Amino acid sequence: MHHFLGYSLDEWMAITTIVSIAGGILIWLLNMAIKNGTEKLSNSVKTLINQMDNLSHSLDSIGSSSRRTENRVDRLEDKFEEHIGEAKVRNTRIKNLEQEVFNRKEK
Repeated sequence: MHHFLGYSLDEWMAITTIVSIAGGILIWLLNMAIKNGTEKLSNSVKTLINQMDNLSHSLDSIGSSSRRTENRVDRLEDKFEEHIGEAKVRNTRIKNLEQEVFNRKEK
């Protein structure tokens, strides 16, 4: 019979079979662990990405609303300044009319 490193051909076949089966089981277990572990991680990452997208959309909405509010406040300030100017003109006219009607002098 043929011997290699002190083992016969049938012993080498048995060793190869045992190592192959053990390696196959180990690879299968690692594959299952990696798939299950990464699936949970993948779901968590997808959830995080969705939440970040929602947050980004919310921030865009807040920014847009802020710009609209800023524009409205600017227009109101302009109108207020116009009203102040008109009130000053009216006060001046009233004083002039009072002086004209009552011959009052400014104090």
